[in-house]
Amino acid sequence: MTDAAAKTGSERMLALATERLANMHRVQVHRDPWPDFASFDPDRYDAAMRRAAAVQWAGRARAEHGSIHQFTQLAHALANARVPLHLHGALARLITDEVRHAELCAELAIACWPEGRAQSPAVFDWPPPRAPWPDPPGPDAGDTALLGWAAEAITVACCLGETLSRPMLEAIAVVATDPIAEACARQILRDEHLHATFGWEALAYLWPRLDAPRREGVHRRLARAFAGFEATTACGIPLDRIVGQELEIARGEPNLGTLTDLQYAMIFYATLEQEILPRLAEIGLDGARAWAERGA
Repeated sequence: MTDAAAKTGSERMLALATERLANMHRVQVHRDPWPDFASFDPDRYDAAMRRAAAVQWAGRARAEHGSIHQFTQLAHALANARVPLHLHGALARLITDEVRHAELCAELAIACWPEGRAQSPAVFDWPPPRAPWPDPPGPDAGDTALLGWAAEAITVACCLGETLSRPMLEAIAVVATDPIAEACARQILRDEHLHATFGWEALAYLWPRLDAPRREGVHRRLARAFAGFEATTACGIPLDRIVGQELEIARGEPNLGTLTDLQYAMIFYATLEQEILPRLAEIGLDGARAWAERGA
């Protein structure tokens, strides 16, 4: 078996290409203060806690890599649609940020459970990402089709995904008792409000430029996305299970930046009700109808 084949997916993604490329990458991506992963002491925590943390941080790394894929795909579609350059400049920042986020999460996953690379390499697997929507239309499809596709993608990736990510990371930063885990959460958190803002601003720009069929397409995509986010981000916990419960996010027992399924679910439903649905309504989307139709 070659060295490349023996490495986990995470290790391959983190591997040095060339020293010059690595220097370019670090200048662009490593924002001070970059966490000192080598200083993480796994002996301070039991193996079960470290494994659970590695699973969550590795999953976050794959999700962040998925965002790189989604945003680069979006950038290409918007370029074909000849949107104003301000959209490209803002979106380029998001792509760089997602590279940083993927590296932070992957490095921490490996630091938390180094022995897991041999014991359970599947935890660190890194398959090619798949976008949660069809490929964009070609450049000859016309601006209307391209803008409609872009509006669907932005609604899912930014208005939902990035808006939900911020309170999740706020909670992770609070519960994390290890300084490296907290530093990773706060590094990512500093970018997330910009990502959500890009989504809401870009959707507000695109929405008036869509015809009725394209707007309905955004609505259908939103309904499907609601179902997907409820199954994954809310961990499949239905809304009626959390009614009457209070969300408690506090630093206490040793924690490497993990949340419980119930905490994820409660943050999801609270953000949906308090932020996402009202902001969709401001733009002109009937988010409440899309939520009601999510299982259709």
